[in-house]
Amino acid sequence: MVSLADKYPRISDMKDKAIKRIPHFAAEYLLSGTGYDRAMDHNQEVLKNIFLTPRYVKGTVEADLRTKLFNRTYSTPFGIAPVGMTSLIWPGAEIDLAKLANNKNIPYTLSTVACASIEKVAPHLDGKGWFQLYPPKDKIIRDDLLKRASDNGYEVLVITSDIPASSRRERLRMAGVSVPPKINFRTVFQAAVSPFWSLGVLKHGMPRFGTMDKYQKSQGNNKIKKGYAGSQMDRFLDWQYLEEVRSIWKGPIVLKGLMDSRDALKAKDYVDAIYLSNHGGRQLDLAPSPMQVLPQIRKELGNDYPILIDSGFYSGQDVVKGLMLGADFVMIGRPFIIGLAALGSKGAEHAHYIIKDEIENIMEQVCAVNIKELKNQKVSTGKDFFLNYIEY
Repeated sequence: MVSLADKYPRISDMKDKAIKRIPHFAAEYLLSGTGYDRAMDHNQEVLKNIFLTPRYVKGTVEADLRTKLFNRTYSTPFGIAPVGMTSLIWPGAEIDLAKLANNKNIPYTLSTVACASIEKVAPHLDGKGWFQLYPPKDKIIRDDLLKRASDNGYEVLVITSDIPASSRRERLRMAGVSVPPKINFRTVFQAAVSPFWSLGVLKHGMPRFGTMDKYQKSQGNNKIKKGYAGSQMDRFLDWQYLEEVRSIWKGPIVLKGLMDSRDALKAKDYVDAIYLSNHGGRQLDLAPSPMQVLPQIRKELGNDYPILIDSGFYSGQDVVKGLMLGADFVMIGRPFIIGLAALGSKGAEHAHYIIKDEIENIMEQVCAVNIKELKNQKVSTGKDFFLNYIEY
């Protein structure tokens, strides 16, 4: 019998199977960006052109991937990034990912606009979950979300900054993406030719915004009718808003979506870590890859302030590149969902195995005994991707 490692040795090897097993509208949500998908594609292009120059004659090592962050030691330097509407892509995804994260001792970040609620996911996280806040303009809703997350044992708050407005996401419009899915001939047909997905919906129920359903009336009918974009509610974030959240939330706070070093420097006075991201290429198609700004931001922040990063990371190789350029931790989204869509819960576990095994192999190849030594490896680039800011 062929093992999963032999049949699907890379994340990309599961992609075609994933697309075949889910409806077209779900695949479009998983794999599209916004605009012309340039930011999403560019994330990959930048990562492809970063290389490691190894040094040898150092013997052999047994790689230690353990990474300490926020006074907790994780088994690897990567975790599961927040992905909204996850159960639209694969029914029950939030629970599967929470169980995986708890079992593998990595963080799982539940999105405000996930399909499973704060309360439903919490029992599977053993008090180690992270919650991603899409900051509501309505502070009554904000405070209630924070209370629900705290009361249910989420220990790290991730505040997303890069969503001041809904993105256009043209491919999603054409695919008719919404939660719950619209009941029409097109979606019914797509579901009918995706029997595994449809059986999952029968088991777990129609995808809905599990956490946000409570607030539907306060958001108004027009917001609900707008489908995906409207589901994200009226949002607002400024530095005073962060101060208010800081006074409420007692655990670590991470500010996600920053890309400018000036914002990063200011954030040090408000939060415990920053999280570089261009929202996986989903929000602003003009945005650079966060890898392009990472070295400069690391230089300006110094070595001791935690930096997380996501957007375009599909492999252990990509994780290593992020670490070598200055990140402390890499968050990964689409690969875990691709694994779920392709093979169910064992596919997500296989995605974890692939990424972890690739990192271990690279560390063994360059004789880096731990993550600190790995981050000291020499980096080269095939192109001049790193940004120099021009001020007018």
